[in-house]
Amino acid sequence: MSHDPSPACGTDALVERLRKARSGLVRTYLLHVAWFVAMCAFVGLQWDRDGLKASVLLTLLTVPPVLFYTVRVHALCRAIDPCARTVGLVPVLLTTLVLSPFESGLVLPAKNLLAANRVLRGCRERASTQAAGAEDGTANPPGPEPIALPVDPSDGGKTDG
Repeated sequence: MSHDPSPACGTDALVERLRKARSGLVRTYLLHVAWFVAMCAFVGLQWDRDGLKASVLLTLLTVPPVLFYTVRVHALCRAIDPCARTVGLVPVLLTTLVLSPFESGLVLPAKNLLAANRVLRGCRERASTQAAGAEDGTANPPGPEPIALPVDPSDGGKTDG
């Protein structure tokens, strides 16, 4: 379950595509949640029967874009970090068919948004570490110090091991 929080980021173009897909997912997700809340409010207020039908229909119309961006963010996250904990096409389809479009449109995108944020944060940290290394002349990010093997002077300076 432990994995490197700073994945080896893909190209800048891939990271930029993930940022755009994530912002698209945020927009469509917020629209879906807003319509879902409105639908629940209309049901709670026992609104006119035709109004309820329209509300449910409008909420259902927001599901496909949310699921599209959910799968897109999954593919981009996995292209950057193969260990990213995202939800792909098959779980999205199964959840939509077994439960309902409402559950798959509310829960699965949230999981992929959190995963995308983690991947982008790791890429940002890695880029800042590499930029700091370029400023002080070290090309590689700092890592653990090499293990020094003990030297026995009676061996003529040879190391143990």
